[in-house]
Amino acid sequence: MDRKTVFLIGDSVSMHYGPFLQEMIKSKYNYGRTSEIVDGDLDKPGGANAGDSNMVLEYLRDEYNKGTKYNILLLNCGLHDIRIDRVTKQIQVEKWVFEENLNRISDFASKMSERVIWITTTPVVDVVHNRRNEGFLRYNKDVILYNSIAENVMGKYQISCVDLYTFTTSLGEDIYCDHVHFKEAVRTLQGAFIAGNLFCFQ
Repeated sequence: MDRKTVFLIGDSVSMHYGPFLQEMIKSKYNYGRTSEIVDGDLDKPGGANAGDSNMVLEYLRDEYNKGTKYNILLLNCGLHDIRIDRVTKQIQVEKWVFEENLNRISDFASKMSERVIWITTTPVVDVVHNRRNEGFLRYNKDVILYNSIAENVMGKYQISCVDLYTFTTSLGEDIYCDHVHFKEAVRTLQGAFIAGNLFCFQ
């Protein structure tokens, strides 16, 4: 019997825990993602960094039109959606657009994959993220709100959720290597947490 493939579409945080997830599931699953991971600015989406819900929807729509099928599809977006312009204070993707996008994403994903699993967006510490003098702002209240929207949509489509947000908040305060990404030890634990959920779901 052919081994199933776990295919991951996610943000730059997923680029960091992805290799550890791949290692931990290799006894049972193959692993794939949107493209190879290359060095670069992790705040700029593209390639393996799937970006916001508009980009994920566009990617899945294109793959659907190509007839792409998945065994197990892991999905995440939200961290880019909640980016706030430092000057205009405009959020990148309004919450109603995010919800609409996730409905369409879920519809495509459910048609394309044998199993779809949503991974919640990881926490932001406001004072850590926003103490930079440049770039965009993020607030954890928006992470919580957008995670809630996502979980409601996934419930409607009977898509399982891995609560990476709550798991990551349980790991303490000294977990970040920059404004939003995590130290290697945390990435390892995140990969293990998702792997454990994968094995339980099957």
